[in-house]
Amino acid sequence: MAGKEKRATAQRKDEVMKIGSFKFDERASDIIGKIATREMRFPYLIMRRVEDRQSDSAPVYEIYETNRAGDEIQIGVVWERRMKSNDEVFLSGMVDDPSFREPLPIALFGDETNGFDVQWRREREREAQGGGFGGRNGGGQRSGGFGGRTGGGFSGGSTAGPDGGYTGGGRSLDDEVPF
Repeated sequence: MAGKEKRATAQRKDEVMKIGSFKFDERASDIIGKIATREMRFPYLIMRRVEDRQSDSAPVYEIYETNRAGDEIQIGVVWERRMKSNDEVFLSGMVDDPSFREPLPIALFGDETNGFDVQWRREREREAQGGGFGGRNGGGQRSGGFGGRTGGGFSGGSTAGPDGGYTGGGRSLDDEVPF
C-alpha cells in the first residue's frame, strides 16, 4: 500500500472512536455502561428504554447517572436511526448536563442482548460528511434552537453570547432574571 493510501485509511479509521460500552446487567435488571474520554469519566451509567413514548420521533432510551447525593439524574437520550449506506439500525444522541461545557454527541452500535459500543466523532467531521451519526438536521441551540425558534433553544433565547459572556439585554448579573 502506498504512503498516501495508508494515511487516508488511517484517517478514516480515526474518524470514529470507541469511548464506552453498555451491556445488560441481570442483577441490576438494567442496561449498565460507562463512557470515558480524556476530560469526562462516567464509570456507571444506566440506560433505560422509554416505555411511554408519545411518538416514533421520541427518544428510545434515556441515560442516567447517579450524582454525589445518590440521586439518579438524566444526562442523555438516544434515538433510533438508520444508516444511509446499508440501512443498519443504530442509536444516536447526546450526553449533556448544565455542568458540562458542551454536550457529548454519541452513537451506539449493537443491541440489548449483545451490548452496545459507544462511539464518538468530532462534530466538524460529521458536518462535512452530511450530518454524521444519524444525519440529524436541525434542533439544538447551536443550530438556531428547537422547533424553529431563533435566538437559542428556549423561547426566551440564550443569555450567553458567542464568546460565552453574559448578554442579558442590559441587565447586570445581579439583576433578577424572570422565569
